[in-house]
Amino acid sequence: MQFDTSGLQLQSIAGNSGKAFKGLRSDGTPVFVKYEMPPIVSALAREQITPPVLSANREVGMGHRVEQEWLNGRTLERQDMTSKQIRQILVRMHYSRILLNQALQMNYTYMEPQDLVYRWQKDAPTRLGQNSYLQSICQDLLNNLPRFRQEVATFVHGDLHHSNWVETTSGLVYLTDWETACVTDRMLDVAYILTHYIPRQSWEEWLRAYGYKYNSTVLNKVYWYGQLGYLNQIAKHVESYNVLAANKEIYALRQFRQSFYKEV
Repeated sequence: MQFDTSGLQLQSIAGNSGKAFKGLRSDGTPVFVKYEMPPIVSALAREQITPPVLSANREVGMGHRVEQEWLNGRTLERQDMTSKQIRQILVRMHYSRILLNQALQMNYTYMEPQDLVYRWQKDAPTRLGQNSYLQSICQDLLNNLPRFRQEVATFVHGDLHHSNWVETTSGLVYLTDWETACVTDRMLDVAYILTHYIPRQSWEEWLRAYGYKYNSTVLNKVYWYGQLGYLNQIAKHVESYNVLAANKEIYALRQFRQSFYKEV
C-alpha cells in the first residue's frame, strides 16, 4: 500500500502500466485514481460519457491526475457490444460540438487519414515495423486515402475494444481509457465497432440507426478505417505481449480484406 500527495491510500490496478489505482479516502470511501489522464476527461464526464470526475490536478513528476467515482459493476464482454446503448453513447460523443471545441482548445489537432497511418507507423512496436504484410497494408491505405472534410471531423475515442467499456450495477454504461482519443473522421470509431462486433448482415441497420446512409461511399470508408482499426488493435496486443491475440487479429484482418467486397 502506498499514499499519494493528497493522503489517499493507493492500491495498484493490474494491467494499467502502474498508472491506475484504487484509492481509499480516510473515511474508507473508494475512488479510482489515474495518472497521465488526458485533461479532456473532465469534459467527457460532464457529458456523462465517462465516469464522474471528483477532482483533477497536476502533480510534479506524475502528470495530470484524475480522481473518479469508484464504480461497482463489470467490464463489457464481446456479446454486449451490439447493445443500442453503445451506439447511443457514440452518437452523443461524435455529435457533441462542446467536446470538439474543448478538444481543440486543449491542443488536439485535426488528424487526416494519412496522419493516422503515419502515427501507426511511428508508434507501433519495432517488430511490426518489420512485418512486410502489415507494412504493405499501410502503403495500400496511403495509396487509397478516403476523402476527409475538416468541417465534419469530430472527437473520437480511437480504441473501442470491449475492455474499455464498463457497466455499473445500476445499468449505466461508460467509456474509459482516453489515451488514444483524437479529432478525426468519426468512421475511425464506427468502423471498429462494425468490423469487430456487428454481424455483417446487420451493418445496414446499424449504420442507418447511427445516422449514416448505406451506400458505396460509406462502405468504402468502412473498408479503409476498418483496416486501420485492425492495425491499431494488433499494435496494442503486441505492446502488451499478447502474441496469441495479435495473431488472431492479423488473421481477422486478412479475412476482412479478402471477403469485404465479396459481401457488399
